[in-house]
Amino acid sequence: MAKTINELVAEALSDVSKSARGNIVHSKNIKPKQQAILVKQGYLKRIIKGWYLFDADLSAQGAGESALWYESIWSFIGQYLVSRFGNDYWLSAEASLDIHTHSNTMPAQLVVFVNNGTDDITHLPNNMSLLIVKSKTKPDILTKHRGVVVFPLEIALANSVPRSFQKHPVNMQVALRSAELDKLAEALLRSKNLASASRIIGAYDALKMRAESKKLEAIIGGAFGGIKVKNPFLVPPVILAKGKKEDASARRIRIIWQQMREEVITGFSIIKPSFDFHSRSLNETLAKIDEVYIHDAYHSLSIEGYAVTPELIEKVSSGDWSPETITQDNDAKNALAARGYYDAFNQVKQSLTEAYKKEDLNYLIDVGITQWHTSMFKPCVTAGIISEMDLAGFRKGPIYIRASRHVPPASEQLMDSMDALKECIAEEDSFVVKAILGHFIFGFIHPYFDGNGRTARFLMNFLFVVGGFNWVIVTKEARDKYLSALESASVGEDIRPFVEFIISMIESE
Repeated sequence: MAKTINELVAEALSDVSKSARGNIVHSKNIKPKQQAILVKQGYLKRIIKGWYLFDADLSAQGAGESALWYESIWSFIGQYLVSRFGNDYWLSAEASLDIHTHSNTMPAQLVVFVNNGTDDITHLPNNMSLLIVKSKTKPDILTKHRGVVVFPLEIALANSVPRSFQKHPVNMQVALRSAELDKLAEALLRSKNLASASRIIGAYDALKMRAESKKLEAIIGGAFGGIKVKNPFLVPPVILAKGKKEDASARRIRIIWQQMREEVITGFSIIKPSFDFHSRSLNETLAKIDEVYIHDAYHSLSIEGYAVTPELIEKVSSGDWSPETITQDNDAKNALAARGYYDAFNQVKQSLTEAYKKEDLNYLIDVGITQWHTSMFKPCVTAGIISEMDLAGFRKGPIYIRASRHVPPASEQLMDSMDALKECIAEEDSFVVKAILGHFIFGFIHPYFDGNGRTARFLMNFLFVVGGFNWVIVTKEARDKYLSALESASVGEDIRPFVEFIISMIESE
């Protein structure tokens, strides 16, 4: 008896899943008939000729539209480069620094050096590309990080060029604070690049890391004579107080906060609070919030990528996985999300009630984030759509944002990142800065698998209301401008579009 199409698809998925690495499949490892079936059904999405993204998000038409693409991109790059050059390649110093400092932005163009090959460009989804550059010599010391061959951190710093300090000052600050001074000195001595040494010594001095600056100056000066120190930063860098050791993502968040806060204050100089939170009656404040609930509650659920799993293969085999059933699943989740949003909204009101009674604000934010997020998804737990374990703590794994070059911190960095955010909010005097940067950086961290946008807006509005501002509604019609403004902040490190967007929402009320 001939196999049904569902059986053929399930069989192809099972076979291909065995050869897929990091959601990436090369055509040489797929039977042609199975490749044709899975491409037609939407489970294989073309990246470049011969290479496919393997996922089950049938709503995504191409690899670049899938949430799994950014989860899988380094896996693809590593496999693709090995297939062409073996291990005879390495990423540029700038790209190496991006990886070592946990940069949250995928570069528009990744520069790769090779010994054997010719210069060319490989175009990737979402206007990204790999620029292949032939090099006459190969560095003596390289390492593998995230599946690709890169310079070690200190050697990448020694090879950094002036524009790195000018275009990517946050990355350079994180790299300098993370580097081991002895290894950095050794890399500079080996390279004999006095111009680079001058910039790095000057950068340490500008960061008020005087000991590092003086020790490095003594080492390089002792080897090569006097050296002229130069500050490579175009604008004064953010100075972080010495404190507990934390990962690079947390340091990045503290730098971004200090770097952006003045832009927020300047932008909001024309907008004044509408009331005094503690002077106005609590009942009036809560009544005004209730008036906007119906409009505010209109948020769509975020769409996640679906990884191909044995359970999903079983669904396909039985005919329980198709664009129609995905829509039905999402409709059910949306209905439950409406109830969850109502519960979370009321929980924010409870937090405001406690704030009105002069409960510690930092405590309310710390506890509130968990309470608001948990309330949103409790109906899904009750319905059995998600496990109660999904409510325990932050996400346990990577998450990627559809069609965005922003890459949230890895799961093991979330505790430090969230602690940094909460401390930044606590230490900030301005409520508009607390609200705007609280929203932006919460989304930047993306600590949960779902509900990050809603929780970020709850956080923003909680802080706005305590600060004397009305509840801000981000309308469906403004969604594209909203996401574009957040992308400018996270990828371009420019908070002004987001400030201007929120002000436009306030003025349109």
